[in-house]
Amino acid sequence: MADPVTLAVVAGVSAGAGALTNAFGSLYKGSAEANMYNYQAGVATANAQIARQDANYALQAGEVSAEEAGMRTGQEVGQTRAAFGASNVAGASQAGVLSSEIEVGRQQQGIIRANAAKRAYGYQVGAAEDVAQAGAYQVAAETSKTSGGIGAVSSIIGGVGQVASKWYQAGPAFGQGGPGSQPLGGGPSDAELGI
Repeated sequence: MADPVTLAVVAGVSAGAGALTNAFGSLYKGSAEANMYNYQAGVATANAQIARQDANYALQAGEVSAEEAGMRTGQEVGQTRAAFGASNVAGASQAGVLSSEIEVGRQQQGIIRANAAKRAYGYQVGAAEDVAQAGAYQVAAETSKTSGGIGAVSSIIGGVGQVASKWYQAGPAFGQGGPGSQPLGGGPSDAELGI
């Protein structure tokens, strides 16, 4: 069997090594989680950029569609005028028909633009949500780093306590420490203090 001094040293070193291993593990875990959250924040930021581009595209596509509808209306009005001219129709009814065709064309353009604006708004809302999510991920990344640091400090403090406990338990092997022993520098013993 090993002597008590060797056992005390091994126990203390083991407790200290365990504490340091836990501390490094906490730091590594915090760093890994922070990297993961930073990556997710990057993805959310990219998604926000894509959503903003989609919103712009929806508005541009809507405007092109509205212009096409306006051209179709112009063509229809022209055909109606030609038909009135060929049939020799004139007067208030011709003006009313042409006015109605033009107004219907304007309404179609307005509907197309409104639908494009709705689609764009949906993309803009999605972009805002992605930006908010990216911010939340960035906060989580910083929190993970802090948590890892706190975990490391906690492991070291716990390890110091374990080493001290082991040393206190092994103190009698060194001629000091332990229950009933005299503290360094004299004074009452643990037993006298009721410990």
